[in-house]
Amino acid sequence: MTILTRYVVTQYLRLFFLTLTAGATLYMVIHFFDRIGNLSRYDPSTAAMAAYFVFRLPAMLSEIYPAASLLAVLLSLGLAARNREILALRACGISTWQLAVPLIAVAAAMSVLVLAWNEMVVPPTMARCRYLNDVVIKKKTFQGAFNATSLWFQDTQGFISIDFYDANQQAIYGLTLYDADPSFQLNRIIEVPVLRWRDERWRAEVGTVKNIGPDGEILDRFLEPGEFELSEDPRDLAARRRRADEFSFLQLKNQIDVLRAKGLNADEFVVDLHHKMALPFAGLVTVLVGFPLAVRGGRRAGIAHNVALGLAVGFAYFVVTAVALSAGRAGGIPPVLAAWTANSLFIVLAGALYIGADTA
Repeated sequence: MTILTRYVVTQYLRLFFLTLTAGATLYMVIHFFDRIGNLSRYDPSTAAMAAYFVFRLPAMLSEIYPAASLLAVLLSLGLAARNREILALRACGISTWQLAVPLIAVAAAMSVLVLAWNEMVVPPTMARCRYLNDVVIKKKTFQGAFNATSLWFQDTQGFISIDFYDANQQAIYGLTLYDADPSFQLNRIIEVPVLRWRDERWRAEVGTVKNIGPDGEILDRFLEPGEFELSEDPRDLAARRRRADEFSFLQLKNQIDVLRAKGLNADEFVVDLHHKMALPFAGLVTVLVGFPLAVRGGRRAGIAHNVALGLAVGFAYFVVTAVALSAGRAGGIPPVLAAWTANSLFIVLAGALYIGADTA
């Protein structure tokens, strides 16, 4: 490693960890004041509250990583330009591309580390965070596990199993109610293939009831209108549903395979699957964009200008990502395109900025 490479990388990493720490602190403070009012109503213990925010931190760091990368490259090169270091390097025959290569290499390596972090650290900590929020703090009864393929929980009518809940369409597929007496003697089984949320209630077109007699005999009949009403509304089901960041890549892929085997639409989860691969490389993309922006600014751009520019670019990246993911989950664009749209567009932007930059 040359002296120049070591210097550029050291300056970048120093500012990266500084901005990452500052961003995580700000994020945590905002999240704390956003959640504390709601959580304090349940009179949680200090230990439970502290554990909730600690287990939320790994996902926060992953979300902040792209913005930290962008601000680090803008600030490190902005300081170098203000101190005439870039001008001196150019006078010595060193091109801006020679400055960019070590930064791109470091950003690529960090993206791989973030990918591993998102696979091994974020899913279990987010699952634990949800458990702390629902069971330990809010003191709800742990009624079952909700994933992409199934849900089991208990309500006043009995035990309910759901094969799949489509949040986009507000539809339930494969609902089964097991109605039992206090001694857990099974009285009847209600099966409803599809329920849809219409006019503030769940509506089923068809359904069957299996009444079980004292001697085990089974009498089948059609479900009568109004005989079964599901008390859970879409918000309740969505709140119980495990999010993509609680799955590893392979776990989420297995969920998708099960859904497809059942003939159900898994596009929403396919978008999340590809986004798991795209998100870690957002830091590399923001470095590619930030480098020519910092070089083009030169000594004319101050630190405040670079920070504002970084926030503007980061916000634009966030908006493009959110719109693309929403379109993909709704079926408007292919899942792969939805997950990689932001990265692709900003790589093209980075190329255009670098070509237009003063690289002489």
